[in-house]
Amino acid sequence: MSNFVTRAAAGILLVSGFSSTVLAASPDPFAANNTVYPAVEDWQNKPMRVSNYAYPIKPVKSQWIAQRPSKHLSTETAPAYAAAVKRLIERDISGLVNDPLNWSPTKVGWYDMPWGAQGSTMGNGKIDPLSGREALSGSYTGQILENVSYPVGERPEPTKFQNYSVAYYNDVAGVQLGKIWRNPFKPDISAAKFPEGSIVVKVEGVNLTDRNWPTKQGGQVLRGSSLSYVYRPSVDSIENQPDPTQRKAEVIPTRFLQMAVRIKDSVASPKTGWVFIAFFYDSRSTGATVWDRTQPVGVEWGNDPECKQPSCNLKETWINPQVPEFIKYGLGWGGRLAGPLDVGVRHNVVTVSGLRTEKGKPFPASSCVSCHSTAQYPFVANLYPSPNMVFPEDGNQFLFFDPGSDQWMKWFENRPGNKPLSDRGRGDGIVALDYDLMLTFALSQANASANSDVFVPRRRFSVH
Repeated sequence: MSNFVTRAAAGILLVSGFSSTVLAASPDPFAANNTVYPAVEDWQNKPMRVSNYAYPIKPVKSQWIAQRPSKHLSTETAPAYAAAVKRLIERDISGLVNDPLNWSPTKVGWYDMPWGAQGSTMGNGKIDPLSGREALSGSYTGQILENVSYPVGERPEPTKFQNYSVAYYNDVAGVQLGKIWRNPFKPDISAAKFPEGSIVVKVEGVNLTDRNWPTKQGGQVLRGSSLSYVYRPSVDSIENQPDPTQRKAEVIPTRFLQMAVRIKDSVASPKTGWVFIAFFYDSRSTGATVWDRTQPVGVEWGNDPECKQPSCNLKETWINPQVPEFIKYGLGWGGRLAGPLDVGVRHNVVTVSGLRTEKGKPFPASSCVSCHSTAQYPFVANLYPSPNMVFPEDGNQFLFFDPGSDQWMKWFENRPGNKPLSDRGRGDGIVALDYDLMLTFALSQANASANSDVFVPRRRFSVH
């Protein structure tokens, strides 16, 4: 193993989205976090989560491969598949959901992606507190969400709120990360093909209390969920303070709402190679723990490319019929899988032919598989089916291709992980990254460290 990986194993955390601001000091692919810390009295000596870059050197035998079903997934078998995957990761990941303040990826043998933690320097020489991975839970900062993205009667009481996420790779995938980043300044992109049984887990929380997200049944979406913290500027500060140098980070409580799991399984999913599963915290459940009360939103293993209409009988997506209304409302295009924090639905949309959405009307525009199908390097395609590279906040005007058009359907093809979305057959040098968007962003940041920002995303955004 390289000295880079060995040295970084002692680091602490991750960062948030990627921006075109200048990286702090000299580039550090294995930075601990963005180095913006709360005062001791504000954090009261609670533990900060430690990152894990000590990737395994030798191949790891996948526990999943030995027990996976020996047939393709279907809408009939998807519920049992989701339950089996949840059981598989329970020993390692349930602590991250039940007791996030005391969970450590090093102790359970899960791994971080490099090139995400370092903060960016602002014009005043200080670190932007919105950049990099924050220092308490090591979270990335997602989009500011509008409550109009949820149905009347099941909307959070603040008009705007924010989500925060952490993401980890299992040991099978960790071996491949070690190969890709053996030299973090000269990554081996040819190694961007994950072995069977690779698993990536993303856990997300929101900066809401357990009382201010009602349900139509009179309950609360977040009641009884687990508590964590991030050190970031508040939504009010971001929205009302246009000068980034004046924004102050603060300790913000967050509550768990969503878990996304991606597993490499070419038997279950022979066309794309991956199965995506979204889970949500179900406060209606009588389970004993937060993990027990975490239920599947659905499973997706393909894009159903033959379904070009808003309403279609999907064969490569299963949605749990028991999910609450606020989740059904936010599903992706044509009812494809999207979790409640994935922003699969947009507002204030105009299409290339001039069609516009009515004010407040949702525009389903994405899905888990379609979004991750944009994983390629260089980063030259929007996460959504759009001709532009910008990622406006939800509610700001967003240009899309016309739903169902040939341009739109590029995002809803079933491609193997080694075929890029933007492949035009002209030898453009675009490399597919096996449905791994975090790898896309890490490579973009590594590219920026070489003083080349041509392909660096210019806005922060979350990924499905």
